[in-house]
Amino acid sequence: SLACTSTAGKMNVTVRRTAARAFSTGTKGTGAVGVDRTRQSRPIDWSALSSKLTSDGARSEFARLRATYGEIQGLANTYAEPPSPIDFAGYKAKIAAPGLVEKFEAAYNGVSYPKAVARELDEVRQEHATMIADAEQSVADSVSRIEALTALVETMESNMVSPDTTLEQLYEVYPDLEAEIEAEIEAHEWGKDI
Repeated sequence: SLACTSTAGKMNVTVRRTAARAFSTGTKGTGAVGVDRTRQSRPIDWSALSSKLTSDGARSEFARLRATYGEIQGLANTYAEPPSPIDFAGYKAKIAAPGLVEKFEAAYNGVSYPKAVARELDEVRQEHATMIADAEQSVADSVSRIEALTALVETMESNMVSPDTTLEQLYEVYPDLEAEIEAEIEAHEWGKDI
C-alpha cells in the first residue's frame, strides 16, 4: 500500500511536470503562456514504471494513465500541423451564387481564436514547491527522530538488566527507582507493582 501511494505520487508529479513542460513559451510579464508544439518530449519507459507497482489498484490506475497518455499523443499527432488554408478562389470559380463565397471568406477571416493560456502553471509550480518543502521537512524530522531512537536503543542496550545486575547499577540508571522502592517498603506495600 505504501509503495502504491509513493508510486502514484511520483506518477502524479511526473504528469504535472510533463504538463508544465508543454506550456513553455509565452509573453513576459503578462503571465500568458502559450503551447509550444515544436518541443519533443522524452519517450516514457512504461515497462520500467510498471515494474515498480505492487498492488492491483496501482496497476489499474497505471493502465488508465497509459491509455490517457496514448489518447493525448494521438490527438497531438493528429493536430500537430495547422489545417491547410481554404482555397476561396477555387470555390468562387465553382459556385455561381454571387457574394456567397465572399461572405463565408469574410466570416472565416473575422474569427479570432483565443490563445491557449496556462494559468494553472503557476499553481502547479507553487504546489510542487510546497510538496518539495513538506518532503524536505519530513526527511529532516525523520532524521532527527532516527537519531533520537538510535540513542535510546544504545542507552537501553547498554543498561540491559541481567541476572548479574545489582541494585546499585539499577539505581544509577534509574535514580527515581530507589526513592520509590524505599517509600513502598516504609508503607508496607510489598506487592504493589507485581
